Amino acid sequence: MDEIRKCYPSEITSYCEPFVGGGAVLFDILTNFNPKRVLINDINSELINTYTWIRDDVKTLISHLSAMQSEFWEMEQEQRKIYFYKKRERFNELILSHDQTAEKAILFIFLNKTCFNGLYRVNKKGEYNVPCGNYKKPVICNADNLRTISKLLQNVEIKCGDYKQCLDFICENTFVYIDPPYRPLTMTSSFTSYSENEFGDTQQIELAKFTEQIAQKGAIIAASNSDPKNIDENDNFFDEIYGSFNIKRVKAMRKINSEGSGRGAINELLIYNKGAVMRSFNDWISGFRSSISDYSYYIDFEKVHKNVDKIKVELNILNSLIGSNDIENDFLKIISKYPETLKCIPILLAVRANEIFAMDNMGEFNYNFTQMNCSAEQYCIFMRKTGLFDLLENHIIHSLVDYVTGVETGLDSNGRKNRGGHLMENLVESFILKAGFVKNESYFKEMYIHEITDKWDIDLSAISNQGKSEKRFDFVIKTKDMIYGIETNFYAGGGSKLNETARSYKQIAQEAETIQGFSFIWVTDGKGWQSARHNLEETFDILDTIYSIKDLENGVFNNLK
Repeated sequence: MDEIRKCYPSEITSYCEPFVGGGAVLFDILTNFNPKRVLINDINSELINTYTWIRDDVKTLISHLSAMQSEFWEMEQEQRKIYFYKKRERFNELILSHDQTAEKAILFIFLNKTCFNGLYRVNKKGEYNVPCGNYKKPVICNADNLRTISKLLQNVEIKCGDYKQCLDFICENTFVYIDPPYRPLTMTSSFTSYSENEFGDTQQIELAKFTEQIAQKGAIIAASNSDPKNIDENDNFFDEIYGSFNIKRVKAMRKINSEGSGRGAINELLIYNKGAVMRSFNDWISGFRSSISDYSYYIDFEKVHKNVDKIKVELNILNSLIGSNDIENDFLKIISKYPETLKCIPILLAVRANEIFAMDNMGEFNYNFTQMNCSAEQYCIFMRKTGLFDLLENHIIHSLVDYVTGVETGLDSNGRKNRGGHLMENLVESFILKAGFVKNESYFKEMYIHEITDKWDIDLSAISNQGKSEKRFDFVIKTKDMIYGIETNFYAGGGSKLNETARSYKQIAQEAETIQGFSFIWVTDGKGWQSARHNLEETFDILDTIYSIKDLENGVFNNLK
């Protein structure tokens, strides 16, 4: 879905889906856009009958499905099988009768929710032949979802038949998503019989000609299909028949396969024309922000004043040295009577430490300012050679309290880098919350790989170098089908670290692709990337889930499934 969304035009006023199937793209568009004209079509008359009844009389469906769900949940597994096959037999009777009834729509939904793997498959006679599944409490009637779908379908034209009947509807700027039966990768993996109509290479070629025809009418097109290069690198079937289109190979999880070992990530094809503009790196990086600073970013004055207050008494004692005519003797008297004043000396040099090392041709010393480890006279030498006596006796400053406040302010400005990192994390977290995720339930902060592995029993050794290194993600989002590891950063200025960061995340992206059920997300921004745009672009080209602040504002987290 994320890849298909990149093909959406900025505005969709006319939409057509000639092979509507499960309607994932349809409902995404109906939810996020407000198209004035919508046509959906499918050759599967049972599917189209169901869509029509959901649109026109959803109450009847909910009433019967709710009763069936209650009845089904009360049964033991053997009783359920008997019930299922009885309903399947009745459904096939209705298929052969060609009646488009509410009963057929109800049975279609029931069988879809209780059959093996949610398949829809028919034999050469057109009869539904998927066996019963084994679910504890299958949700047969999701009333809220059915009502939502019904509402979305109210202004949608629904047709049943060959995809070519959509031709008259499609006009300039109509967005068309084409999701036909996929070309099988192998003879044994063939699964195109969603209806009794075959869809072989001849039909794929005819569809390519249709796609070219609607492109000439000015339609904006995105199409999906299998990638034969998964099996044979020299198989250029789709590259040839869609020669005038752009083709992108994207990672996808196998959805229909009886063997768990066959559910890994493979390439699928996303075919699109120039009207369906894929995300451009130059456009993307041009939207990067100069800053995300809030008012507290620049100086933490609360921290500054807190640090000054800790030594204010001692600083006021040392104030007596300002303008002194005998500063060395006065200093010796002060540290003799008030040795605690020594702890103030490092901050006068803008040093946050209890010890300071210094050396010259007279030797080397490591001065301790919490417990004297040198003679008092040696501390006088330190004060003279560092220029502190000159600062005090010549009235260069008038108040050590004010002076140290200035020093603390300067030192605190160095903390902006850390505050900037926290600002980005806080910003990203606000969008995670806005998307409806709940802290410590569906999203988590700062999780190490071993914690993710322990919590959800997922093998992330590909990222952790077989357990030899420990990676921590800024955020982890857990959905029903996916774990998302999220890294965030913001770079207002350039530097060598940016190239290192881009290369590191490129490697993580490549490693994450090999892990089923895990996806890596990188949220980054900042004008600093202009100095490292080449490495960032390399990561952008292979990581579809690299996002900017603008992407967050456009709701990318709402689409995580």
